Amino acid sequence: MARLSRRRFLSASAAASSALALGAWVNIAPAQQSKSPNEKLNLAAVGTTGRAGENMKGLAEENFVCMADVDSNNLDKAAVKFSEARKYRDFRDMLEKEADKIDAVVVGTPDHTHAPAAAMALRLKKHTYCEKPLTHTVVEARTLANLAKENKLV
Repeated sequence: MARLSRRRFLSASAAASSALALGAWVNIAPAQQSKSPNEKLNLAAVGTTGRAGENMKGLAEENFVCMADVDSNNLDKAAVKFSEARKYRDFRDMLEKEADKIDAVVVGTPDHTHAPAAAMALRLKKHTYCEKPLTHTVVEARTLANLAKENKLV
């Protein structure tokens, strides 16, 4: 019998456990996915074109309740695809008025509004997805991390 080195043992163990974990995840994941319309997320979009538009396209199976964009041309283009979503020019107005109707917020605006939009959503206790860069300063990053932690949000 050939001698098994520590390195080879660890390498084989890692590969085997990864394969088992992946196999278990693949078998479980389809059972966890829901196809019921009652279980769709109600989302708000801050920004509607560029990366934000790609985010919305990727989440098209969910329910976009509302969307905000300062450019009315961009907002109108997005409204063609998401006709049920209410349109706003200011994300602050949208989040205040729609807070009780949404589960999460997708932020895909120019960089300088990422942190303010995400912070407002977190303060309203809404799960938030935000494009990078999330913040411009360490203080903004710590503020968002604390808001998410305090409100037990993702």
